[in-house]
Amino acid sequence: MDIGDLAASAVKKIATRKGNKICKKGPAPELPKVQPTRIKNNKDSKFDVGFSMREMMPDDFGDKKYYIAGHKMAQDMTGIHDNLTASAMWLGVGEEGGIIIVTADIIGLTNTEVTLIRESLADFCKTAKCKAINICCTHQHAGFDTVGYWGRLPFTGKVDTYMQKIFKTIKEICIEAYENRTTGDLYLGTTHVPEANYKRREPLNVNDKLTRFRFVPDNGTKETWLLNFGAHPNTLGGGNTLCSADYPYFLRQAIYAEKDVNILFGIGAIGAVDPGFENEDDRWVRTEKQGKALAAGALRIDNDEKMPAEITVLQQPFHYHADNGVLAFLAMLKVMSSKMVASETAELKMALVSEMTYMKIGAQQILLVPGEAFPEIAYGGAASAEESATGRGPEINPPTFVEIADDENLLVFGVSNDFTGYVVPPNDFILHKTQPYLSTGKDKFDRGHYHETNSLGYSAAKTLSTAFADIISRVK
Repeated sequence: MDIGDLAASAVKKIATRKGNKICKKGPAPELPKVQPTRIKNNKDSKFDVGFSMREMMPDDFGDKKYYIAGHKMAQDMTGIHDNLTASAMWLGVGEEGGIIIVTADIIGLTNTEVTLIRESLADFCKTAKCKAINICCTHQHAGFDTVGYWGRLPFTGKVDTYMQKIFKTIKEICIEAYENRTTGDLYLGTTHVPEANYKRREPLNVNDKLTRFRFVPDNGTKETWLLNFGAHPNTLGGGNTLCSADYPYFLRQAIYAEKDVNILFGIGAIGAVDPGFENEDDRWVRTEKQGKALAAGALRIDNDEKMPAEITVLQQPFHYHADNGVLAFLAMLKVMSSKMVASETAELKMALVSEMTYMKIGAQQILLVPGEAFPEIAYGGAASAEESATGRGPEINPPTFVEIADDENLLVFGVSNDFTGYVVPPNDFILHKTQPYLSTGKDKFDRGHYHETNSLGYSAAKTLSTAFADIISRVK
């Protein structure tokens, strides 16, 4: 047994001991079964939309050490290529109220931190009749560590002054978006951008659909576009040490050069899905090509359909088994901020309190999921028994999101309202035999299974599938 084996074993024992202590205090409180909220005004066929965007950079960069998130641990941020931003969109229906969607150039926020932001907006929500605030992170890999585990262990990589800046900025843009609202029509359109994503891990299926919500104000002011596409914003790679929003920055700049609009961008099901242009050696050139390709796609959409002014929303908390001893150990060290509760059925006897959100805007169903779901979890196409790492077929996997929703056009936003790691199909999930969650496992085809090390565990896919099916039973 080498030092890695000893470390993996020790971490699991420590985490299990912690889980047993939590269980002795009693079972986790039951979570409420949230009922759907429907926002509709038969007297008014219009949406009202407002937008706000601000830069979101630390005031003390250069005075304090900041770590770059997404690749190597303890990698210093050495400079700034482009400033990170956060954008908020109020989407409402007259006097009936509405919702807020935030997209931010952040690697991720835990549900604990999202809850803090919402609590700071409690009075605003009462006044504005805001039914839900959703925070979607672009998960770019060239920004600041806002989760904690890209620092120098055993210390967190987060800087408190910057976290407070993020909380304050998001609060302010939510309020401003509401104050800036105006009436108009909302359109939905799609196109395909096959050159803009690819998958290194079998099976090589991806969803190359780019989706655009386009709000057109009656008063002729700026349109607001909400875009979604499934590709990791990790284009700059692990060698980069400059702050950047990665390809979402170049996407926005390319659209701005052609059209004066407001833009929000959110990622889809991005588990193991990288950006396109993989044969381009220059990382900055590749990143710019990626952004421009998606911008061209957004600008060429010509199949817009007008959405009826109706919104349904349901935000459901759920217990998420924390079977990854390494991540549980980091949470115990306060490297990350997560709420842990007892779970007698979990391997480590503990679970996270996480969240899933269902929305329906007009006729479009939308699912906001924590973490990074593999496209097979969302849309299907899992490996066959002959192709999979386990030798088992897709029949052992839980129903896909589109099957549960009975909607092949279901739109998925990832890394939303929580940061919980990868969600890998069970029939292709394997761990290192002696160093689970610590080292990358290899399958019978000698393929690496890195993603499992940053997953909550084998049961993650089933947990999300079960939570979504429960939501759909109440929405329908």
